Amino acid sequence: MCYNNIVKTQGQAPLWEALLNYRRQRLNSWHTPGHKDGAYTWPSWRQALGEETLGLDLTEVPGLDNLACPGGAIRAAQEKAAAFYGAARTFFLVNGASSGLMAVILAVCRPGDEVILPRYAHRSVFNGLILSGARPVYMETEWLASPGIPLGVTPAVLARTLKAHPRARLLLLVHPTYEGIVPHSRELIALAHDHGLVVLVDAAHGAHFGLDPMLPPSPLALGGDYVVQSTHKTMGALTQAAMLHLREAGTGDAIAAALNLLQTTSPSYLLLASLDVARLRAEERGRRDWGRTVARALRLREKLAAAGIPCLAPADVTGPAASGLDVTRLLLPAAPFGVSGPEIAAFLRRAGQEIELAGPDYILLIITPGDGGAKINSLLKALLALPRVAGRVPPEANGKAGASPGPWTVPPRQVLTPREAWLAPRREIPLKEAEGRICAELIAPCPPGLALVVPGEVLTGEVIARLVCLRGPEGKVLVVDE
Repeated sequence: MCYNNIVKTQGQAPLWEALLNYRRQRLNSWHTPGHKDGAYTWPSWRQALGEETLGLDLTEVPGLDNLACPGGAIRAAQEKAAAFYGAARTFFLVNGASSGLMAVILAVCRPGDEVILPRYAHRSVFNGLILSGARPVYMETEWLASPGIPLGVTPAVLARTLKAHPRARLLLLVHPTYEGIVPHSRELIALAHDHGLVVLVDAAHGAHFGLDPMLPPSPLALGGDYVVQSTHKTMGALTQAAMLHLREAGTGDAIAAALNLLQTTSPSYLLLASLDVARLRAEERGRRDWGRTVARALRLREKLAAAGIPCLAPADVTGPAASGLDVTRLLLPAAPFGVSGPEIAAFLRRAGQEIELAGPDYILLIITPGDGGAKINSLLKALLALPRVAGRVPPEANGKAGASPGPWTVPPRQVLTPREAWLAPRREIPLKEAEGRICAELIAPCPPGLALVVPGEVLTGEVIARLVCLRGPEGKVLVVDE
């Protein structure tokens, strides 16, 4: 590749341009990284990635700024992202959205502070509770019975929770869920603000929201104080690259300090630059890209429905707890095929199609602007070719399948904060001996990473029965050594 032939973006992607300008100088490297533009690496690796890609794997050299205290190209790129997304300040994340969620909790909360959240929050939220010492307060959640996925929390439930916990510090919302369902975020955020809480929104799966009228709105536009997006999930950035947006800049220094505790001191400039160009693409072509993608997803949904393969639809979820659905996420129940989600996934893999998630009784697929018409047609052909086993009850999930934490009959009782349990003396015991003991580990099967058991909770018979399904009858668990 000749960098001189790349069309210049004229200051529209500051960090990407800084990388290109530096690379054009062809300076001899006497600094990290040690592969020295790929010269010191395995030949097949160098051949696959290419010399120019490896040459862009740079470090904090003059002109490329420093993520820990940006004042040049990184800062300019972050400012452009903030302007596009409507934030007062934006931080680039190279340790995934997880680092952004943990940083906000760490910056906002102190030991003993109450955080109101739905139990289906991502595991990184509970990691943030462990780090900060904050205490979780769970809101009652509505679930879709079949398949067993969370719908959300109602404003009425939040109002009751706020009344019972008047000194709560932070509200955590998930907008959207892993399956693409969004709550009544505008009302929930307004309620929290009326009671003096700040609102952190996990929008990991919604970086594309607001780019088409058929998509849900961005939670930043709905008043969220802190919004975390996994830019790599839907917007074309490299895996692990994400953004954290602040509605107001006043707490920016505290967030920056927390991020410097959590993020690497050797950030990948390839990840950082991918955020810069992903924003540029969204700014220049986002509405066109996602308008086309939404139209393709809707056509695919129509064709599947006509063939007797219904997808989860907005009408299926809209109600007191949920306001809508991302139509570019396709959740297909396994029931029409009479087999389990993992069995469908295995069939599709043999047909050349790799899905996002296989739940016990459904599969989940994601459509983005990277999926053209021919590719979508190949998926449709594979789905229509799926054999159907009439009258067969789908078996339990097995293998590498997603696990649902589901609605508990009786939620596990919390007797210690997650941090207290994490720091307490612990030991591993067989599951069959664990009933009544205090769990000392976070158990959140990935994907999707939703918490099944949180440190500090009592292991009941129901909890242990689910853990046996995950770890087998001879499985073990970490408990507080009382």
